[in-house]
Amino acid sequence: MTIYEDLMGRIEKLKKKTPFVIFGESELGSPLVAFVLGNGERKILIQASIHAREYITSFMAIRLIEALRESQLNAQLIVVPVMNPDGVRICDEGADFIKDEKCKAVISKILKTTPKRLYKANANGVDLNCNFDAGWGTGSQNKFDAPSFANFVGFFPNSENEVQSLISLTKSFLPNLTLSLHTKGEVVYFGYAGQPEKTRAQQQKYLKVIEKASKYKGVFTTGSGGGYKDYCLLRLDITGFTIEFGSDKLSHPISLTHLDELFDKLYAIVLELLKQE
Repeated sequence: MTIYEDLMGRIEKLKKKTPFVIFGESELGSPLVAFVLGNGERKILIQASIHAREYITSFMAIRLIEALRESQLNAQLIVVPVMNPDGVRICDEGADFIKDEKCKAVISKILKTTPKRLYKANANGVDLNCNFDAGWGTGSQNKFDAPSFANFVGFFPNSENEVQSLISLTKSFLPNLTLSLHTKGEVVYFGYAGQPEKTRAQQQKYLKVIEKASKYKGVFTTGSGGGYKDYCLLRLDITGFTIEFGSDKLSHPISLTHLDELFDKLYAIVLELLKQE
């Protein structure tokens, strides 16, 4: 069984017993699914695998849904287990499964010089977490000339189906807080230059909670742009964090043998956040 088949199978099982919404589709037509847990006034949106090679975060998100779906929550959790399904599949399988010949040619060209296991982008070779209209194109590692396995910002901001869909989902639910699950580095990225003043106090409150629960260090965001967290802060006045799970000593993609320990970190973070007013 492939990683993609495994994840899609788990999602289909969850759909039979957990409220969900389909909020869009990937560039290759895979449905983008968000599960909705609880019904409190506060809302926390969690999204995983916006970077393909970080698909262990999808397994973490699915396990979180399984752990909390029958719990009485004092907040509403909106969980997107797989934000970049096409990229995850490319990272695991390569380009052979792609039916669109133009797309297949683009990805095949990229994979001639880059191992598929390092692939971060979507099926257009766009790094989704560089494509949002918030500091777009200002990242120190951004690429502008052609599709790539990582860091290509796209030909214009918000160009990708996945990005447009996540923006629509976020505007629909208007969460109080967003968590972006990434690997690796054991850090919590917060803040962005120019963010509204009203998010700063809430940001510090939640940051302390996340740092304590995860034992990860908070780092103010510099040298990057176009990320989902950045969009939430700059465009929607929503506090957001990017959490990099796993030691830098680990290789991409992080082996699922580390799933238990990384999930424990996520679970501890979410439980503590749910206790907040």
